[in-house]
Amino acid sequence: MNRSLILKLAAAAALLGAAGPALAHHSVSAQFDYDKPFDIKGTLSKIEWINPHSYLNVVVTDGAGKQTTWTVESHGVQGMRKVGLDKDVLKVGLIYEVKGYRARNGSANGYLTELVTPDGKVFHKSTEDPN
Repeated sequence: MNRSLILKLAAAAALLGAAGPALAHHSVSAQFDYDKPFDIKGTLSKIEWINPHSYLNVVVTDGAGKQTTWTVESHGVQGMRKVGLDKDVLKVGLIYEVKGYRARNGSANGYLTELVTPDGKVFHKSTEDPN
């Protein structure tokens, strides 16, 4: 291969590699509908403290006993800490009330705006799009 072709391939590979993180980060309003609020109460089954968005999995049981796992997205780690939510507050296995905006596709996914702990402490998040 000639040097020019190798440089072009290397540049293309670098651009593709850099595009991955950019594609993973998205606008809140693009995925969630501010006109479709939700309010659920369930058992926290998993927490993912990651950037650019953190995730909570909440298992909700309906009146018939059917369980649905909701995935609730929030700000990244620093954004969560700014409103007082960290690993000392959230505990897997406890029941939380979670409010937010539903996913546009109607799935059991949402964007967190408020969380109430089992002892009644309320954490509000900004409803503004962080992006």
